[in-house]
Amino acid sequence: MIYELRTYQLVVGGVPRYLDLAKNRLLPILAEHGLKPVGFWYTEIGPLNEVVHLWAYADLNERTRAWKSWTSDPRRAEIGAELRQVIVTQTNKILTPTEFSAMK
Repeated sequence: MIYELRTYQLVVGGVPRYLDLAKNRLLPILAEHGLKPVGFWYTEIGPLNEVVHLWAYADLNERTRAWKSWTSDPRRAEIGAELRQVIVTQTNKILTPTEFSAMK
């Protein structure tokens, strides 16, 4: 299992617009391509105007297949144009769990 941590820095005041687009347009279409986030957050303390997603995949091949499927979806261009109005930067990290990540 691998995880992908995506962090988006948004324009000032962009969180409500981003969350609306994600909830009502983006996430339902991503689900059609087998992409469902494990977690979806925004910051209230620390760097403001930031949204963080966590995604889980069996391996990098599954991740590649799912995102490639999404990039070929004709709806991507329209949603992407709307999201680019509020996204300033995006950072992706691939995380591999350690043997003690399941410790309690």
